[in-house]
Amino acid sequence: MKKSDQVSPYFLYDLDKIRVFIELSDRHWKEESIKYNESDLETDEETCWDRYKYRNDLTAHFESIFPQYQKQSYLVMLVSLFEDYMNQICHSLHFEKELCCKLHDYKGSGIDRAKKYLRKVALINVPTGNKFWKLIIDARDIRNIVAHNAGHLDEEIHKNHLQIVASNEHLDAEKFARVHIDIKQDFLFDIIDAMENFAKEINVNIKNA
Repeated sequence: MKKSDQVSPYFLYDLDKIRVFIELSDRHWKEESIKYNESDLETDEETCWDRYKYRNDLTAHFESIFPQYQKQSYLVMLVSLFEDYMNQICHSLHFEKELCCKLHDYKGSGIDRAKKYLRKVALINVPTGNKFWKLIIDARDIRNIVAHNAGHLDEEIHKNHLQIVASNEHLDAEKFARVHIDIKQDFLFDIIDAMENFAKEINVNIKNA
């Protein structure tokens, strides 16, 4: 088990890897879109078959649909990584300080349970009164829509989520048969920045506790 002051550095390293992965993946989709649009059945049948199975209807998929699938996957991964990070801090502090109860003995679930455990059991100052924490929670709520509703929003049930989308310039809600979330790459980078700032601050608070 990592020591409590080691958990944040490992998490920050993971975030840096994901940032690079997102940048490279975005470049990949742009390059693949160019390759697809330049493919010609008459001059390069092998590419048209091996890569695209003679499909000539994939332009919109490469330009927007496939990248959006991937951005939604990144969001799920980022929030899951953060939740695991919070849990690992709790487990490490329980072991080091011989706290009265384990995280899994505490009521609740996810990020909120870890936050309450750190505050009330481990007596750690959790920095939640800033824009970084708000963005992390917004990201979690949008992640839930992706994970449980395939990115679709109900205009009656998901009013709070629609407010999150409306207030963030890097999110959009598009309506066709249903309303669905459109995630821009800068939203992911903003989440990474917020998580990095949170991790650095809480790591200082853990050392000073």
